[in-house]
Amino acid sequence: MSLSSITALRDAAATVTAGLDTEALTAAAGVLADCRATRGVVLTAGLGGSSSTASHFAADLTKFTRTPHEPHLRAVALLDNIACHTAWTNDDDPGLALAHLAEPWLPSHAGARDAVVLFSVHGGARDGSVSRGLVELAAFAREQGAAVIAVTGFDGGATSDLADVHINVPLDREPLATPGIESVHLLVAHALCLALTDGEKR
Repeated sequence: MSLSSITALRDAAATVTAGLDTEALTAAAGVLADCRATRGVVLTAGLGGSSSTASHFAADLTKFTRTPHEPHLRAVALLDNIACHTAWTNDDDPGLALAHLAEPWLPSHAGARDAVVLFSVHGGARDGSVSRGLVELAAFAREQGAAVIAVTGFDGGATSDLADVHINVPLDREPLATPGIESVHLLVAHALCLALTDGEKR
């Protein structure tokens, strides 16, 4: 056990948290608020550990952001439907599975301002070799008129190229990068939910 690794992670996370782009966070909260106001749908996704962040975020968007003054925000974590996801990966191109999962939801209805929120440590390789499913989902979402919010690390990867709003945690050296990025992503998710409550007491 190494105390130095613990303090190194703490310090790295503190530094990038202090430097988070508040304009991007505000823009992302605005996209989600527009989605709620137009009764659109928010789809969330991530792969590996980021999948659990996406699931957690959808749960908090659905419950934590409820207020008596706004419509109920509708949010779905695409990979919570494991059976459908494995069916698509088994029967079709696995790289298209997330886009297929999004098909029944987008566009949600005429006039809605839907959103897709992607969590990814690397953001997906630009040559399609890693996390292609997230990149295909971002492309599909844009085709359907949904706003794309990419929450990434490293240099943002291919999903940042397709994003309307990009929130990046610029850690890029392992072994601190992945645990630091994933930890701050959860803070970003909670910050966005808190912004949607307008500071109301829970």
